[in-house]
Amino acid sequence: MTVTLAGTDVAVIGLGGVGGVAVLPLAEAGMDVVGLEAGTWRSASDFAPDELRNNYRGWPQAAQKANREIPVHRPNASAPDSPRGSVHPMMNGVGGTTLHYWAQSWRLNPWDFRVVSETTRCYGAARIPAGSTVEDWPFGLEELEPHYDRVEREVGVSGQAGNVNGAIDERGNVSDLPEGRLRRTTLRLPTLQA
Repeated sequence: MTVTLAGTDVAVIGLGGVGGVAVLPLAEAGMDVVGLEAGTWRSASDFAPDELRNNYRGWPQAAQKANREIPVHRPNASAPDSPRGSVHPMMNGVGGTTLHYWAQSWRLNPWDFRVVSETTRCYGAARIPAGSTVEDWPFGLEELEPHYDRVEREVGVSGQAGNVNGAIDERGNVSDLPEGRLRRTTLRLPTLQA
């Protein structure tokens, strides 16, 4: 049966690592946001340490829509589809695959935005394979870093803080800045030996 709902500014499909994070800034901007999620909410008891349920039976992957839809993969457009195994690291539920996140959030290094320029500078243009599609990004870390900071604050990252309000804790990352941001350093590449 079709149901007609009131109009909204934005409909977010899937409340995982992208859709779930996108909802907050949209709502803060004053938009009316509706989130649609195929999965359910999970409770703390769903994450109890249970080797039989979690490892042998494959929870939470076994309790999800993806196992009924059987995702497939192929190495290129002309190859036949190959079904993936029954335990797939996709999760349908509020939080999506962030339910497997473990709060590990890796930032790109300044060098990663200038792969062609930096590889050429350090090793020579011949080190870029012929026909490669790799190219420098049109912006650098300095433009992306405020967004890294916000996601890390809102979603959270793991690890012992090394600088809490200016108090250094040697057990943590001593390169942390007082406001919780990691101090970034320039990656120095070794020169190629002949």
